[in-house]
Amino acid sequence: IESARTRNTTTMQKMVNEAVATAKGDIYKMDPVKLIAADGSEIILDRRAANVSGTIKNMLSGPGNFSEAQQGEVKFPEISAKTLEKVVQYFHYKLRYTNHAGQLPEFKIDAEQALERVLVAAAAQQEQAVRKAIADYEAQLLEEDA
Repeated sequence: IESARTRNTTTMQKMVNEAVATAKGDIYKMDPVKLIAADGSEIILDRRAANVSGTIKNMLSGPGNFSEAQQGEVKFPEISAKTLEKVVQYFHYKLRYTNHAGQLPEFKIDAEQALERVLVAAAAQQEQAVRKAIADYEAQLLEEDA
C-alpha cells in the first residue's frame, strides 16, 4: 500500500512540476490550500490549481465570511480520499493543458470514480447555491443597517 501511495504522490508531484514549468513565466510562489476528505486525509495544493474548480474558488474567495476563506481549507465530508486525490490530479491536468496546442493526453478515470464525481459535482452545485443565498442575505442585512 505504501509503494502505491508513493507512486501516486510521485505522479501528482510530477504533474505539479509540469504545471509549474508551463506557468506564464511568473516566478512560482505557492499559495497553499488544504482540501480535506471524508476520512480526514489532507491534500495541500497551490491555490491556482484549486481555483480550477469554480466552486472551490468561490468558497475560498467569494462573498461572505466563510471559514474556508479565513483558514484556506475546504472540507469535503462526503468525498473519499481516493476520489479527492483524483479530482486534484484533474485540477493539475486542467491547469497544465489549458490553452495547450496539439493533441491532449487522455485523463484516465475508472467508471466507479466517474459516477462518484458526478454525484460530488451535483452536491457542490447545491452547496454553492446555498452559500450564495447566505452571502446575498448578509449583504441585504448590511444594506438595511446602513
